[in-house]
Amino acid sequence: MRYALITGASGGIGAELAKLFARDGIGLVLCSSPRSRDNLQALVAELKGLYPIEAYGLCEDLSLPGAAGRLIEQVNALKLPVEFLVNNAGAGIVGLAYQDYDATQLTAMLQLNIVTLSQLTLHYVKPMIERGHGRILNLSSSAGYVVPHGLEAAYAASKAYVISVSESLSHDLRRTGVTCTHLAPGPTRTNFFVAAGLVDERRMAKLGYSQPDDIARIGYRAMHAGRSAVMPGISNNIVTWLARISPSRTLTGNISAYVVSRELD
Repeated sequence: MRYALITGASGGIGAELAKLFARDGIGLVLCSSPRSRDNLQALVAELKGLYPIEAYGLCEDLSLPGAAGRLIEQVNALKLPVEFLVNNAGAGIVGLAYQDYDATQLTAMLQLNIVTLSQLTLHYVKPMIERGHGRILNLSSSAGYVVPHGLEAAYAASKAYVISVSESLSHDLRRTGVTCTHLAPGPTRTNFFVAAGLVDERRMAKLGYSQPDDIARIGYRAMHAGRSAVMPGISNNIVTWLARISPSRTLTGNISAYVVSRELD
């Protein structure tokens, strides 16, 4: 049986991706933070009951230093071949100017969004190349294309890193049988904005939410097709395109800040 390792799998896009892998008979190694242990174990039990697969739930706080190595040790103990790696886990600091960040929270976000993703990718891509097949799916964000990004500076920058490293890796992997895809959704109805500390979601709703199952299906298909990138939604593509061609960086920063502003209407 082939196996997929999915981080941030207890809910949202990660859980929906797990369902797609399970439907296709692919075994699962699902990871979440210890805070989501109950949800993760419930999902593992549900998928094992619905599909003829093996599924395992592992808990590790991937925002801590050394977390990637500890997760790899847990996966190694299962002695399962990881054919698919999905770096879905991510966090954001939203609605604050950079100078108002809490340093500890900033470090944890960068550790999760950049360092852990990079370390897991580097570890699992090597045996994939040796086998001559494998798929990597990284969750980026449309925010990574918007510069300057008002009131979301470090999160947007961390996702710009994911976009850049994923597309560069995709180029490096040509003719190896292994591919890397990044999925760049816009606002999606998950608990991301609550976890990020965003008080007023009404501004986000004005752009229109996507549903996590729709985003997961788009990313899953793109990954299997070996595409380097996929950005769901016409409006999402238009917004990011306009941001890139805008003659006014002040306008871009103000509009993006308005979208994620904490201030109530």
